[in-house]
Amino acid sequence: MFLCLVEKASTPDLLGRLATSRLGRDAGAVYVVIASEAPGVVLVADGRSRGVARPKRKNVRHLEFGGTAPAALVERLAGGQPVTDEDIRAAISAAAPSAAAE
Repeated sequence: MFLCLVEKASTPDLLGRLATSRLGRDAGAVYVVIASEAPGVVLVADGRSRGVARPKRKNVRHLEFGGTAPAALVERLAGGQPVTDEDIRAAISAAAPSAAAE
């Protein structure tokens, strides 16, 4: 994955991006950004331990951003349509098969 330094004002642009946790007890976990909560803070989900109903709040400085989720999922997130845990798991496994197996 590529390290991407993120400005605090650009957190809405992160919707649908794949992110790997760099710090904390969940270091190395792969997530999908499902919402922006505040400047510099996003909500992420992995579809397993952190589902869409209970996303994890993460500081963007603690995440390493990679690719994006499939376009259909990003459009649903941006449009406010419901997204399931299965959709999140499928996006992670399609983008990073080796990381999703961990």
